Amino acid sequence: MTTLSVNGETRVIGIFGHPIAHTRSPAMHNAAFRALSLPYIYIPFAVSPSALGKATSSIRSLNLVGVNVTVPHKEKILRYLDELSPAASLYRAVNTVINRHGSLYGENTDGQGFLRSLAERRRSVRDREVVLIGAGGAARAVLVALIQAGSAQITITNRTQANAKKLIRTYQSLGPTRLVAASLDALQDPAHLKRAALVVNSIPLGLHDATFPALDYGATPRRCLFYDLVYRPQPGVFLQRAHHAQRPTLDGRRMLLHQGALAFELWTGHPAPLRVMSSALTRSLTVPA
Repeated sequence: MTTLSVNGETRVIGIFGHPIAHTRSPAMHNAAFRALSLPYIYIPFAVSPSALGKATSSIRSLNLVGVNVTVPHKEKILRYLDELSPAASLYRAVNTVINRHGSLYGENTDGQGFLRSLAERRRSVRDREVVLIGAGGAARAVLVALIQAGSAQITITNRTQANAKKLIRTYQSLGPTRLVAASLDALQDPAHLKRAALVVNSIPLGLHDATFPALDYGATPRRCLFYDLVYRPQPGVFLQRAHHAQRPTLDGRRMLLHQGALAFELWTGHPAPLRVMSSALTRSLTVPA
């Protein structure tokens, strides 16, 4: 693997977030640039909400190739962009910006990244039932992807049912998938779990947070996959309890990998070196952020 060098021909790609110190994306992308000897460098930018407009404009003025966008900017950045992809328009959120000769194009690769991570595990959600925990921005991208992939039913459980119902109103016409809003108490009701092929957690709780909603893991089929969208060095309580119940588990690092690979290809025009990016991501998670 070649050494990443910086010179007058180096092009800059970054990530906007607040806070941003925890991000693992620079390790993943810079390893990919080195592996392919590409003249790019990936840098984290701590962008406060009040500075988002100026920061987005700087993509043009500094001639950046583009940026990733993470919390809390995924929705608010839309107003500063020139054009949105169909996916970004549908999600009303952007995680990737491409600078097209001064025109800023917003894309969202989260949904496809999620589906690719499932495909790796040979998991299909077509005609299957899914339980989705949470109704925030991360849940929305997953919800749309699941509908487009042909899920039979998605039960959205959330502390505030009004937010789950709002998601349903927004996306119920997207496909024939049956959408159900429920309280977190539904996670203890076998009627909502007994046919689930997938349970997805989108609530960003802490590693040892014992306040995670009670869930009857044993009520799910033995092959039901428990998927935590959060990525971290060690599994959180959601996955720990699923593992104890002898259910298969998956965390968000594979989704991060695949959404990042899609962004890499949009910026560079080169196929992403997935193995290199995966190894770099794994190594980065062994070092405290």
